[in-house]
Amino acid sequence: MNSFLLEIGLEEVPASMIQPSIEQLKELVAKTLKQENLSGQIEIFGTPRRFGLLVRNLPASQANRIEEIKGPPVEMAKDEKGHWKQAAIGFAKKNGIDPEKLEVRDFSGKEYLYAIKHLEGKTTNEILETSIVEWIHALRFPKNMRWGSYRQRFVRPIRWLTCLWNSEVVPVELEMLRSGNQSFGHRFLSKDSFTIDQADEYENKLRDQWVIASPSKRRARIEEQIQELERKYIWRVEIDPALLMEVTNLVEWPTALVGSFEEAFLELPNEVLVTSMAVHQRYFPVYEKDSTNLLPHFITIRNGNEHGLDTVRQGNERVIRARLSDARFFYQEDQKGALEDFEKKAANAIFFPERGSQQDRTERIQLITERFSNGLLLDQKGQEEAKKIAKLCKFDLQTQMVYEFPELQGIMGERYAKILGESERVCRGIREHYLPGNAEDHLPQDPITWPVALADRIDSLSVAFSLGKIPTGAADPFALRRAAQGILQLILGLKLPLSLNYLIDQSLGVLKDQQSLELDWSTIHEQLLEFLQQRQRYLLQDQYGFQPDLILALEKGSLVPASQLELGKQLRREFKNEALKKALDALQRPLNIWAKNSDTNLNAVNSENFRDDAEKELWDAAQQLTNDSQGSSDFVNRAISLESKIERFFENVMVMDEDLSVRSNRLNICKQIHDWSLQYLDLREFHIQK
Repeated sequence: MNSFLLEIGLEEVPASMIQPSIEQLKELVAKTLKQENLSGQIEIFGTPRRFGLLVRNLPASQANRIEEIKGPPVEMAKDEKGHWKQAAIGFAKKNGIDPEKLEVRDFSGKEYLYAIKHLEGKTTNEILETSIVEWIHALRFPKNMRWGSYRQRFVRPIRWLTCLWNSEVVPVELEMLRSGNQSFGHRFLSKDSFTIDQADEYENKLRDQWVIASPSKRRARIEEQIQELERKYIWRVEIDPALLMEVTNLVEWPTALVGSFEEAFLELPNEVLVTSMAVHQRYFPVYEKDSTNLLPHFITIRNGNEHGLDTVRQGNERVIRARLSDARFFYQEDQKGALEDFEKKAANAIFFPERGSQQDRTERIQLITERFSNGLLLDQKGQEEAKKIAKLCKFDLQTQMVYEFPELQGIMGERYAKILGESERVCRGIREHYLPGNAEDHLPQDPITWPVALADRIDSLSVAFSLGKIPTGAADPFALRRAAQGILQLILGLKLPLSLNYLIDQSLGVLKDQQSLELDWSTIHEQLLEFLQQRQRYLLQDQYGFQPDLILALEKGSLVPASQLELGKQLRREFKNEALKKALDALQRPLNIWAKNSDTNLNAVNSENFRDDAEKELWDAAQQLTNDSQGSSDFVNRAISLESKIERFFENVMVMDEDLSVRSNRLNICKQIHDWSLQYLDLREFHIQK
């Protein structure tokens, strides 16, 4: 069997783009192989200077195949004398064969002409030669660039192409660049190009030139080196997967080394130390073996071998010492300020142009929090604490520490609030109102934090939408999708009894009163509602597994999102319940009848106009629905209890009776059931599984 190698040599690519790019390349190649009826095992490689791909066990060519093409019916293909008609001649010509070689075959009891073509498979080398440039053009990146006089757009300039079919170069031209069997090793440890004689030798050849091409093998090497240092020094290192992935794609030959800093810096909060090391310097922080206490050491990964490690260590120690010195200065300076000082800064800091300052934002969050606290039925103490969190939740944005380390917003707010003497719950709420930060994040558990978390996000959305800054396509510079996602995660995950309309009304009301704006508020409300509903649909389908028809049916009901979720879960659990299926089928009948006659002027129900016991029975049951509604959890039981009454009603009476008073009574019954059902969901949108 054969092997194919493709290496795209590049200038340094950002670490975050390497893995997605080589995965994308793998998908493109796999798609081509499938389309061309070829098989092979694909292995991908990626470093800051190359995207690589090796396909093993490829056949030399496609298998020869027979293609049978159905043509016109025989009756249309020959005349009475047996001569070919134009339909047959044209069909044969189109398929490149002599009409006399056409075959007659039966298809569904009728005779048709068939063209039988014996196709010789193309060589795999030939297929690859025409596909390589297509793959390169098809790669997509968050950001592209052009270089020199090339028209090609790519993540970084392409400097070489290595394309091998076993030992032969696959000739490819990408504008002024030609493929070859030459590659380059580590930028500093292997300066000259080298030859790859066989495609299968790729990984070993690169390793000889100080490059570990496989990301998974680089990652494993980094983990092994860190674990070895843990054992040697009796430390504990928390390996953050995201940091490990980033470091893996920053280097071609990883070598771990230990650095240190002065113990005096350990007086800084752990979060400051970890952020300085992990986020800003890509270091792995070091902890005591059996505790959460940080040690004055770190592990960093250099892109090179063990030569000159002392020099590298000293350079890294100088950098972290300077950064921690700055952090200590910021921490000390921030503690000298009073809350009033930060409020003054907030009054001069713009939140959104034309929508006031950060202080205006904080005031809005406080007002919205107060309204949401009432909606969530917090007790008096809880409402006061929620208002306190709302007042303090953004003050740390004006501190020097958060200005330098934006990742610490909320975290430093909690710490500084403790220094100011605030209660433990308030301090924790300042930090946790940012939760959830992403789709996998956990939710705040203290109820006094919930109204603040909602108020913060809905205010940002309201302000942005009032300025027309609605996300389009992939662009979302103000993280509005994340804010909307957070709102839905909070409402659904915590089962909060608040509607999206309520959230929007309260937020827009506060914004309108504060800013005295004359805008088309109804349009803004509609846009914001649709934006939030899009995120709700996504969550219900992606996270909870709801089908689109069920989501639409629930959305058209009047339940708040948390109740929609609970009813949807209940319906999905009961889908196999035959009694429920019969009940939902039965409910469709009065719903459809009223939908077709909803413009009818009805008189009040008059029991004297009932002609059958089934009418009175269903009317009494329908009235009971309205009087004793018990929320979404009761819908299934009530629907099942109605089924037999609805069936008797439609068996015994004709709704559209000629007597208008009788008709009005019966339409009233249908309307009552329709209105009750629509409180929960619109069953006409829901396709019941049979």
